Amino acid sequence: MKKLYLLLVLLFVAGSLSAQQRVVERDEEGRVVKVVRTFPKIENRHSFRVGVGSYSLAAGLFLDGFSCCIDHGMSSLPNQIIYDTTHRTPQRYWGGYSVSYAYRFRRWFEFGGTVTYCVASQYRRDLETNKIVQSMNRHAVSIMPTCRFSYLNREKVQLYSAISGGVVIGSGFTFPWLDATLFGCSFGKKVFGFAELGAGIGGWGRVGIGYRFNTKKK
Repeated sequence: MKKLYLLLVLLFVAGSLSAQQRVVERDEEGRVVKVVRTFPKIENRHSFRVGVGSYSLAAGLFLDGFSCCIDHGMSSLPNQIIYDTTHRTPQRYWGGYSVSYAYRFRRWFEFGGTVTYCVASQYRRDLETNKIVQSMNRHAVSIMPTCRFSYLNREKVQLYSAISGGVVIGSGFTFPWLDATLFGCSFGKKVFGFAELGAGIGGWGRVGIGYRFNTKKK
């Protein structure tokens, strides 16, 4: 009977999702033990983030593999003379810069959007003077809706994962793509920092800062 009573109480408590407190009473060896678990209100539903990511295979694919190579198909005499008197510098990746917004629907779920801009530079320089005679910089922009799932949610620490899906736009191409945050950690309440391990155009490693806020006055 005691077990049935306890089960009914737990089921009632589980159904009261909007309640801010759970009160459970159970009898242990003739003693009544009162367990109170508090569920604080969801605060700071809105959040903005800005970050930078490292190089990734996806970024290299869009900035090099899918982009039109300037040297490709060039076999005319003027171009051949240019190639004989110049050299190409190694490609340098400058990072993937992201801006995102999310709205928290549940304590464990946020939905929003992320825009990421990637850039890599490369030049053709004169062999004698080392002056730049041609710029071959490449750019790519991704626009993706983002779902973020928190599996540890504390006041100042959150652990989460995320998935994004959208398009990547570059020099002469538009391509559907997915981006994932395999593991992320944020630390701070309203103003917070974050670090992530990911897969996709956002980079393998990502760091940045963000701000959480509410629009309604208390």
